[in-house]
Amino acid sequence: MATVISNIKRVKVAAKKLKIRPTLSRININEVSAETFASYPADFVAFTQLNNLQLPKISCGNGKALAAMVKHRYKFWIPQDCVDFCKKFNIQSRDPIQLFNKKDQDGFKMGAGRGKYYILYPYKVSNKKAMRVNFKFDGSEEEKNKAIEKIKANILEDYLEPPNEQWQLGHKNPETTDNTSANLVLQPPIQAKYRDRYVFIDTLTKIPTPSTLLKMIGDGKSPFTKSQLRELRDGLTQLDLD
Repeated sequence: MATVISNIKRVKVAAKKLKIRPTLSRININEVSAETFASYPADFVAFTQLNNLQLPKISCGNGKALAAMVKHRYKFWIPQDCVDFCKKFNIQSRDPIQLFNKKDQDGFKMGAGRGKYYILYPYKVSNKKAMRVNFKFDGSEEEKNKAIEKIKANILEDYLEPPNEQWQLGHKNPETTDNTSANLVLQPPIQAKYRDRYVFIDTLTKIPTPSTLLKMIGDGKSPFTKSQLRELRDGLTQLDLD
């Protein structure tokens, strides 16, 4: 196992020095066999042990999908491939795509391609997992509980205590001329401070309008990382907006 871990480190160093950027190609389901997900590759197992990551059981759909992805390096899967994979191997799943597109949540860094799912190689720990490692509240247990109670009190005051007659109908998207019920949402008085600056998905969930987002970015207060902004930019350029 020590030798495998050492090899992983050498691959990372070599890739970094040479700036290797392998060409990705789409997986060919016809070339995927049951042997593909009979076990995880030894170097992948070593990587998970080195980074305290939990591997899903190889017998479940999630495990089979993960094994298939890491066995086929530099191959991406599109939604139809996920469906075909489950059909070919009789894997029961209400959402085959989720078996492939949620690996970041398990700690495995995925490539950033719209509708293209693959595990990065050399392997990396995903940001979601890295942020949770050794995450601690910056204070005592008493201070943490006080902070939680304050949040609960704010929710109670802002959303639960206002009488029904004070609630209003607001526009989900303030930058349209749509006055139909599809663009209306019930909101408590506190939402007035977000009016005209945010698009509401529902009563609580909101995202900044384009103009608000651009202002936030200009003020150095972007809620997105540069990588996410590039992903957003690239995704928007692919849309047919004419």
